[in-house]
Amino acid sequence: MDKSFFWKLGKLKSFEIRNNSLILRLISPTLYLYIMLILYLNPSIVILPYAKGVFAILFLVIGALPLLKKEKIIEHYGVFVFFAFFSFQYFLTYTLAENNFAIDCILGTYIVMFGGILTINNNFLLLFFSAFQLLHMIYRVSTHELDATTELAILGSTTSIFTYSFIILNGTFRHRKKLEDMNSKLGEKIKKRTQELENRAKELYESNIDLEDFAFMVSNDLKRPLRSILNSAKWLTSPENVKTNFNGEMNGVYKDLFIIKEQVVQMDMLISGILNYSLHLEKEKKVEKVNLASLLERIIMVNSSENCKIVMKGNFPSVYFNESQLLQVFQNLIQNAIKHNDKDKVYIELNIVEEIDCYVFSVSDNGPGIEKKYHRKIFELFQKLELKKHIDSIGIGLALVRKIVERNGGEVWLESKFGKGTVFFFTIRKH
Repeated sequence: MDKSFFWKLGKLKSFEIRNNSLILRLISPTLYLYIMLILYLNPSIVILPYAKGVFAILFLVIGALPLLKKEKIIEHYGVFVFFAFFSFQYFLTYTLAENNFAIDCILGTYIVMFGGILTINNNFLLLFFSAFQLLHMIYRVSTHELDATTELAILGSTTSIFTYSFIILNGTFRHRKKLEDMNSKLGEKIKKRTQELENRAKELYESNIDLEDFAFMVSNDLKRPLRSILNSAKWLTSPENVKTNFNGEMNGVYKDLFIIKEQVVQMDMLISGILNYSLHLEKEKKVEKVNLASLLERIIMVNSSENCKIVMKGNFPSVYFNESQLLQVFQNLIQNAIKHNDKDKVYIELNIVEEIDCYVFSVSDNGPGIEKKYHRKIFELFQKLELKKHIDSIGIGLALVRKIVERNGGEVWLESKFGKGTVFFFTIRKH
């Protein structure tokens, strides 16, 4: 047998160490006072000299050992506890025999016997304790002249204590072993799952790096022709070129070129905004003072036409927001109203209401309206309502609106009755 086998048996859980330490420290003075009381009530009882003091000190010292917080003591503390109760139980059985198995001694012996068994946390130690103490009791009984009834009562009660204690504790040990196995399996599953999550996080990180590289490449590819168009539009609308090619007059062709230039500028901002926002490169806190009236005038100019009238109602202030994101919000709401409108003449109205801590903006239209059951669905990614056929839409506009508004501390909602138009509302906090 491995010489460390016995020490390994003494390994206790942290809560068992705390409980046993407290029990031993409480037993120490209680034991001393109990023996003093027994001697006072029955001076004829025989007890080994200094025994009460020795065992009181033994229990106190072993109870205080965990307070030293020494690794070796903590690791083998169960052995110290076992030794304390084993030696004390031996002393009690010896004292019981020396006092001819007096009733005063029998009760104390049985109480300590059962209490000592309850501190044992291992089947081997339990069997060793029970077998040795039972054999010791048999030996002491057999060496004293007791009548058969008394012998049977003492040995029967002792055997019953050990038997029932073993049955109870063995069930407890099995249940605890089952729980430990379950915890071990759960720990393995958690460890495995954690490793899977770490691997997945690593894969996502690498995928995000690839996505960023790809997005930058696509962005540059998209912006390159836009820059060419913008430079051409700027050159065509420059004062020198207007004077040379348009006789200094801002005719219809010039206005069309100016709109093209403005659309290219907005498209460039939209590409940058969507790219940065989707990759979290542009934080919502990166705000600037935006002249809303000027921004909306540019948006209206680009989106208005002979069949689409967009008007502003109210005084639109300057707000602190990310300009490209604010452009995306209004642009998506206005284009959504245009795309899904079923009227020959589209009418869109932009309004503002100032509240105590925020501005409430609204974009209303004279379109077909939206049934109430779709009011939440349309803000979900890739969700679109087939209100009008052949619409060039992939269903990200309103989802992007909600994401931008909510990430900046605002709210977005709509009011609509089917067949009577729709009003989209969103709020921007005052800064």
